[in-house]
Amino acid sequence: MTLQQKEDQFIKKNIQAEDAISQNRLSDAAEILVAIVEKDPQNWRAFNSMGIIAWLREAWIDSYTMFHRSVTINPGYTDALINLFDAALKLKRVDQIEHLFATAATAEDATNEVKIIFESIKEYRDDIYYTPRGLSVGIYYQLVEEGRKEMDEGNLNSALDRFTESLEKDGRNPLAYCGLGIISYYQGRYEDAYTFFTESIKLNPFDHDTFLNLLDAAVAGGLELEAYELFNLFRSDYPALEPLAQEFEKLAPKKK
Repeated sequence: MTLQQKEDQFIKKNIQAEDAISQNRLSDAAEILVAIVEKDPQNWRAFNSMGIIAWLREAWIDSYTMFHRSVTINPGYTDALINLFDAALKLKRVDQIEHLFATAATAEDATNEVKIIFESIKEYRDDIYYTPRGLSVGIYYQLVEEGRKEMDEGNLNSALDRFTESLEKDGRNPLAYCGLGIISYYQGRYEDAYTFFTESIKLNPFDHDTFLNLLDAAVAGGLELEAYELFNLFRSDYPALEPLAQEFEKLAPKKK
């Protein structure tokens, strides 16, 4: 039986699972998908959907594994290839999937999306994590995730330790700086918060939430003019920030 024949056999069930995912009924979708792969361990479409569920649950390693399984079964499946690329960006594993894109991009029926991704992998190499797409996806740092959980539970000192440790072990990264900024803001240290958010933005100027955090810290700490100037400095280079312009225009110096 060909891959297409197998896919057709379970198409209704796959569509049901995808509909459930779109409605955020992830447990229902997972139940359908498990039933599919139990009967057809080579169902590439089901494994891609399982990867999407893992991604939505922020189970990054599981999502990478499922997308990789899908592409291994069907090397030309564009949706899974694109998803695998994002998962590889998240886990800093792009070098481990380059050969899969080399195969897919040189196939006779290769899509433009796959070709573009493959070319970007070859062009940017390790710098691919700092391209607009790479920064938008963001890199997973275990210590940062631990810090976020501690912060969500109100354990600010423990969270601070995790974020600081991430900077020491993982190097300068925007998520750790942002976490330190949020803690500083909660503790009323608004100038420190502003400084940490600024460092985060320097490393990832595409994160709208960090800019809004910076704005809050600026207003609370009397740094409105500095925030206004900083935003406009980045705004000129990154048009994607334009939706935030109205908020930062409120900080503009009053005309006399």
